[in-house]
Amino acid sequence: AVHEPLPNGARKAIDVFGANVMRGAIIHTLASHPKGLTSGQIERELDASYQTVFRHLKSLVAEGAVLVDDEVNQGRRTIYTLDRSAIERALADYRRYLLQAD
Repeated sequence: AVHEPLPNGARKAIDVFGANVMRGAIIHTLASHPKGLTSGQIERELDASYQTVFRHLKSLVAEGAVLVDDEVNQGRRTIYTLDRSAIERALADYRRYLLQAD
């Protein structure tokens, strides 16, 4: 379960767009930790299972929204960081699509 209640505006956006709450929570959590976190740290922050967090991290990495820091990868400790510019681009692109704006 995500540990932090969603603000009303975020809840409304999730409902309108059918967004994934856990994926949003991972992005939100990584946004507040610019140096990155391990998957275990994210699990603990969100009180979620390893399988759930890892599945979403894998998708977010594949989409380019989350980066894996290979320089910091110390054996089993892979550090995940948010690519803020990728998130901003995705939001802007979706907004343009929805509102048919250039």
